[in-house]
Amino acid sequence: VCSHWWWVLLPASTAEFVGYNIITRRYQIYFVSLWTVWRHIRIMAYNTDDDASNDGSDAAADNLWVYVALSFVACVSFWCQSVVTEERFVPALNVISDYYNIPDDIAGATLMAAGASSPELLCTLVSLFITHSSLGLGTIVGSEIFNLLIICAGSVYASKSHEHGKKYIVLDRVMVVREVGFYGLSIGLLYLALSERGSETDGEVEHIYISFWKACLLFGGYALYVVVCSNMELCVKCICFLRRRFGFGGKNEASFKENEEATYQHSEDEVEMSGSVRYRSFEDHELHQLPFIYNISTEPIENWDTAESSDDIYTCNSDMNKHNETENHDNTTGEKKRNILSNTIHKSLKLMKANHLLCSDEYPVEMNDVYELTNNEGFREISCFLWQRSIFYSKAYFGLHAFHLRWFSITPTRISSVPDRHDPKKHIIVYPLFDELHVDENRMIINIVNTVDGKRDFTLMAPSKSIFEAIVHAFKLYMEVNQPLRLQGMTELDDDGGDDAARAKTKQGKRDNDADPHVTLIEFPSNASPLEIALWISLYPLRLVMHHTLPDVRHLDRHGDPTSSIGYAYLSTATCLMWLIVGSYAMVTSLEKLAALLGISDSVMGVTVSAAGTSLPAYIASRMAAERGFGNQAVANVFGSNTFNITVGLGLPWVLYIAVTGESYHDLENEGIAESMLILIGTLLLFIVLMLSTKFVLLKWHADIFVVLYIIYVVFALAKG
Repeated sequence: VCSHWWWVLLPASTAEFVGYNIITRRYQIYFVSLWTVWRHIRIMAYNTDDDASNDGSDAAADNLWVYVALSFVACVSFWCQSVVTEERFVPALNVISDYYNIPDDIAGATLMAAGASSPELLCTLVSLFITHSSLGLGTIVGSEIFNLLIICAGSVYASKSHEHGKKYIVLDRVMVVREVGFYGLSIGLLYLALSERGSETDGEVEHIYISFWKACLLFGGYALYVVVCSNMELCVKCICFLRRRFGFGGKNEASFKENEEATYQHSEDEVEMSGSVRYRSFEDHELHQLPFIYNISTEPIENWDTAESSDDIYTCNSDMNKHNETENHDNTTGEKKRNILSNTIHKSLKLMKANHLLCSDEYPVEMNDVYELTNNEGFREISCFLWQRSIFYSKAYFGLHAFHLRWFSITPTRISSVPDRHDPKKHIIVYPLFDELHVDENRMIINIVNTVDGKRDFTLMAPSKSIFEAIVHAFKLYMEVNQPLRLQGMTELDDDGGDDAARAKTKQGKRDNDADPHVTLIEFPSNASPLEIALWISLYPLRLVMHHTLPDVRHLDRHGDPTSSIGYAYLSTATCLMWLIVGSYAMVTSLEKLAALLGISDSVMGVTVSAAGTSLPAYIASRMAAERGFGNQAVANVFGSNTFNITVGLGLPWVLYIAVTGESYHDLENEGIAESMLILIGTLLLFIVLMLSTKFVLLKWHADIFVVLYIIYVVFALAKG
């Protein structure tokens, strides 16, 4: 396998480094090589089954390279599905949702949920229609338990809020009740769908029969979930009305009613006007006017609290002392510097003129700390890092790339920013004129209101309180200085500096400018460890094929507006689906063959390895969300994802299978189904009891219990399998 892979790939890669134009030949070589490798692995796997079935010998299982090859394919398929989903599929669906003006709640619960959970859904479809195994059901059940136990625990460990060294997450009651309630409903519908046992048996194993109406009922449960999510404000008002009408609940319920009404109603009396800046808590805002703020409006303010403050980091630098400040700061950011191996590879790529694989020598975060704010008094310019909400993930509740770090430069006449990536000046955003800000002091969030129809707003988050206050003051000064221009009807400033040469250079550079902060798949990692570099090199052939066959809709112009068309988004969606289907097939087939070699059932492989592999991206995204103060959203998304996995990930494939074949689905063996249902119900009841006992606060010792329980569950599943 290795000889076929590298013998075919290395000539193309070497020629590309030298600079020859062999695009057509490269496509042919890479597709042929990938097909050759996959063909060899399939032959190995099926030959192993034949050997085991003929004489029962373990000769094939003793070949270590068979295990390594199958494990490598499974791991690569996990990585491939994660990259395709997060970096291509979800942004394309977001562009489609924006184009058709689909409301955020409906888009988040349908298109975006389908995109985020596509690996589990396609795994079920492949195992149902192609391989006819129970790995799909095992993957769904294992993902439910992994999400509830491990993702919740990881979110607590990464939480931004902590007191006396103990981290915690405060949960919003309305959101938790809704998500937990529908998750419990989905478990009940799943139990109903699996309750019928067939009279025929295959050997000693009884089969489960799933009828069409039960599959439709399971799938319909998610339709009800979408309806409730899209009318959540009305549902809360109805509940509050019933509480007032019948007067039950006492003092606590009355307080609960007042809090929830404040969350979903707008109160003009509590809005403080200060010039053009509106200081308000976003719970009191008209939520439909700020789509992203709606997603975080139920995030408790306590999740932004920290015991240690970084607000004192404020530097006023002049041209004389800036160099010294940077030298002193190198010690604190030394861990971000490139290692010797990374520098060596950078120099080699420069000599080989592989400029498209190179990063700039220094990222902005390598020269400045995230909590640093510089003040150049001579030019009246302040600069700092801010987190900016990505427009390509605005419909999703959160994601790995939902926020991106940008280095802002603010003067009274110009606001611009560059991303924390290679050649940052090539990806600059020059912000339009504006005369209104929406500010949330508690969460340190700033929303720049763009008054031009069809243009986007900009949602920013400050890393510390001192930076937040300085930025708001600078934005107010910017609005005061440029107010005469706004009165003249101008929406943006000429950002060329007024010089003819600069104007010509700017005009030439605008055609090539892409302000998007996301790096390409084939870009060499900047601050990488030796292991990361080795993985990047080993996956480079696949990265190159994905880079040239998966259209990326994440392109912005100089003013931060998306440039991709709806047709390009549809093309990206179609290619993503093809890649996800191929990746799911590779994952399912390799894991099934690996399970056969190890002597365990497909369902056990599904609830352990497959479930963890498909849920790992969600775990990483949840940890990052909790680190930025969105712990409540991370936990709520766990139950929303679990509801989708059960009702759509299982319900939809069963409905399609029965509709196509015209008979009940009966290929599912009754092996450990009762135990799996009891585990799902038990973990849900444990979560409910813990939340009620601590008044909807997740504590660190809760996370410890979750981790221990998951370890016990994995050991139990492997032992039983």
